Amino acid sequence: MKVSFLRTMIVTVVSSIVLSISAMQLSAGTRLNAIVPDWMGGEITCEVAMLILEQELDYKVNRVEFPSGNGAWEATGAGDFDMMCEHWPSYTEGDTTYIAEFGGDGSVISLGTSGIVGLSDYYVPKYWADANPDFKTWEDLNNYKAEFATIESGGKGRLIGCPVPGWNCYDQVRLDMLGIDFVADELGSEAASLAEAQGAYKRQEAFLLYLWEPHWAMGAMDLVPVQLPANKACDSWTEENGYKDCGLGYWPATGWAEDHTFNSGRPAFWNDPENAKAKAMMGKMNLENVHQSTMLAEVNSSGRSVQEVVQEWKDSHKEVWMAWLN
Repeated sequence: MKVSFLRTMIVTVVSSIVLSISAMQLSAGTRLNAIVPDWMGGEITCEVAMLILEQELDYKVNRVEFPSGNGAWEATGAGDFDMMCEHWPSYTEGDTTYIAEFGGDGSVISLGTSGIVGLSDYYVPKYWADANPDFKTWEDLNNYKAEFATIESGGKGRLIGCPVPGWNCYDQVRLDMLGIDFVADELGSEAASLAEAQGAYKRQEAFLLYLWEPHWAMGAMDLVPVQLPANKACDSWTEENGYKDCGLGYWPATGWAEDHTFNSGRPAFWNDPENAKAKAMMGKMNLENVHQSTMLAEVNSSGRSVQEVVQEWKDSHKEVWMAWLN
């Protein structure tokens, strides 16, 4: 009887532990590893999606800071991450390697557009353009290169370029192919590039800046695009082809296309039936430029965190994101 009673007690305790663990796992929600973009706009877009996943669909999101570029695609394709946010097609090279619908191996899938439409160019301050009415487009830059030169650039003009190599901007290649006698200066981060430009802006100096929209800097500084040549893709400009250019008139001797940005993820995660509702939400996501721009301006002007500002936006725009869940 004692043995029977002891066995019964052990079975009861073990069963209780198993049930408790199962309940804890259920209440803990599904774990999702997401790469946080390394520019503020992308971080905001991703935070909107992550807060909805956490607060409305009971996911536990692990936010991982990881540099943009081919390494992020490789890591996601290898199964290390479940989600990436706001890819800009003009900058993205991993889609044709990893996403099947773009010719890739299928180790990453598209989760649909984010809603953000991006525009990129090189910009000069309007006060400088107004003071030099003969300046019209990028073709006139060499006539003024001395005004854009620095000690480091020597006799060449200076471009405050795309800050991170992994963004695949090819600034120096573009400048050289177009015959623009400027040096592209990579400063390592969005914050460093914008600090450099804002310093020059306060001093009312000439500067040439790589930038994109939507961006808070468009509200902080009055800028004029130089209107780089219209974008035209070059099929041989890939890693597999040794980045063989197609000559003038083709990328990267052009500007960027209008970018309809998209999110992506690990197929095994998103194709799991248990994640069907989350996948459907991501497919309906439609964050507008005006929404991101408003949040960008608030983060920049107030010094508040991205997560705090996005939470405030979510609380006051239920009619927007609820449509993504229905």
